[in-house]
Amino acid sequence: MTTDATVHRSFTAGDPLPRGFSFSGVRCGIKPGRSDLGLVLSSPPAVAAGVFTKNPMRAACCNRNAELLPTGSISAVVVNSGNANAMTGELGALNNAAVAQELAKLLGCPANKVLTASTGVIGTPLPVELIVEAGDTLVAAAQAEPTAFAEAILTTDTVTKFAWIELALPGAANVVRLLGVAKGSGMIHPNMATTLGFVCTDAAVPPALLQSLLARAIQTTFNAISVDGDTSTNDMVLVLANGSSGVHVEDDATVAAFAAGLTSVLRELAKQVARDGEGATRLLEVEVTGAPDEATAALVARTVAKSSLVKCSVFAGQPQWGRVAMAVGQAAIEHGVPVTPAQLRIAAQGHVLFDGPAEGAAAGRSASHKPPELKRQLRQSEVCWSIDLGCGDASFTAWGCDLSYDYVRINADDAKGIAVGPGGQLSRNLTLSAYSPRLKQQLLVEGLAYVRRFTGLRLMVYLQPAARGRGENTDGLAQDLALCLDAGLKPLVIVPDADAAARIEAHARTSGHFAAMVAPDPLSISTLLDRGHLCILVREASAPDAIVELALKTGIQKLVALGTEPGLRDAHGFVQRLSPETLLAGLERGRFDESDPDLLVLARHAATRGVPALHILDARMPHAVVGELFTDQGVGTLVTRQALA
Repeated sequence: MTTDATVHRSFTAGDPLPRGFSFSGVRCGIKPGRSDLGLVLSSPPAVAAGVFTKNPMRAACCNRNAELLPTGSISAVVVNSGNANAMTGELGALNNAAVAQELAKLLGCPANKVLTASTGVIGTPLPVELIVEAGDTLVAAAQAEPTAFAEAILTTDTVTKFAWIELALPGAANVVRLLGVAKGSGMIHPNMATTLGFVCTDAAVPPALLQSLLARAIQTTFNAISVDGDTSTNDMVLVLANGSSGVHVEDDATVAAFAAGLTSVLRELAKQVARDGEGATRLLEVEVTGAPDEATAALVARTVAKSSLVKCSVFAGQPQWGRVAMAVGQAAIEHGVPVTPAQLRIAAQGHVLFDGPAEGAAAGRSASHKPPELKRQLRQSEVCWSIDLGCGDASFTAWGCDLSYDYVRINADDAKGIAVGPGGQLSRNLTLSAYSPRLKQQLLVEGLAYVRRFTGLRLMVYLQPAARGRGENTDGLAQDLALCLDAGLKPLVIVPDADAAARIEAHARTSGHFAAMVAPDPLSISTLLDRGHLCILVREASAPDAIVELALKTGIQKLVALGTEPGLRDAHGFVQRLSPETLLAGLERGRFDESDPDLLVLARHAATRGVPALHILDARMPHAVVGELFTDQGVGTLVTRQALA
């Protein structure tokens, strides 16, 4: 049992949950192939508080819940996904009320003891009949474990979002537990709260106090995130407190401790929403200090976090502090923020890039300073920009995400932007079918022109014994090799065991290609390569010198080594491109990480003996070979004296 107020961001079976709550999630048919109806039950009935979007186009569920809360007796919350029931007029209000009434009948409670929430497409009537038909199943499926509920409320999210904590409140005999579940990925720029969030706690909290604590906590948590600058019509955060722990939150000490725990849970949920922004690859943190008051700091932080240009720079991993300064200036225009360049200081990942208070040339030097370590840090999964306004003592932190190519693709047709796996799990759909016809045509034309450069090229792919892995990795390699054959390459693959060889051979034959198991004989391998065969060699032991020798004798132009790292790594991170001379000099002085000595031996032999191009890739990366060969920058380390003609 944890009592150190640590917030946990994932949930597994057996983790402590608030007493008296149960959850369920089922499919009612609003969304194809996915669960789309969730339920939270509280026994005994819970005190409830809520905050709701200030968007005047808000949905019927927000209007009804706002009229009911805060209150001292809520038995259930029913949530549907796939349909927002917003901008649906009087019919939308009637449908929303009907959902509450029908569920209340099943539970044997008044309709005003049931709260509702909807998320999904705006402007489409809610299919009440589907929800009603699934009601019995929904109630019967209720259990203590909340995963099914968390999955049922997702839309364009790719992951469920949890946060839970145990609190030892001052003077209390029992611990208090809080569990938060949220959904959200797009249409996120809060003006109260963003997306849907539900917090359950077994503490006993009076309605007015719970409402006050939630309203205060929401300002620095859900109100501090932005994905795309758009405030949803359905945003709400609800907190249910059923008192099952027997611990009452009433005096100053317990109120302060409970408020801190509630804020921690909401902050963790909010950051998970920002991290899972549509198409996002990085979480962006914007920390503003030196503001005249917190409201001003919040305005600046949120303006920077939602700036499209700043978000594009974060996606590219570039230290473009000028865009951050521009966004600060935009906040000054819109909100009257009293800031000038002479007061401003901007830093990325702790590196000061602009320092207004510095004098003369010193400011220019700081502005142009781009150390290699900063470039590496800006490509991490979390990026922090710090801004000191220099005109006060207040501060505020906002969170957002980068703006990638996938954001437009997902929002052009969100149904195509999401892929549903066999078990109902969600992921981004990265296939060509998810792109618009025009973009698809452009990608194919450019891709085919690029691929044609490789026709006739001899390729060796060496799967190191240390990278011997799961079957799905071998299957991905088999697909890559088949694509290389389709593109006219002549590949030889060396694998560490017969099972991998059999998988690759079977896939090649299924794809309509000839494949042959070979011995390490350069003449016979060359003959088969020229005939268009995929040559497969099994070598169980690591032998870098023999691999390089075989590559040279068979005229291999590209040697791809699949290991356990995404390339060669030095003190500044992974290296993308090296000449053989630079590689050998670095090996001589111990520049590169030595966790895989066989890989370094292979690199040394390849550079010394004159292999035209050595590619070092992570065998665990899906489609690493195709990603390395058929993209301009590749996905690993390339050691070569010149580019492919």
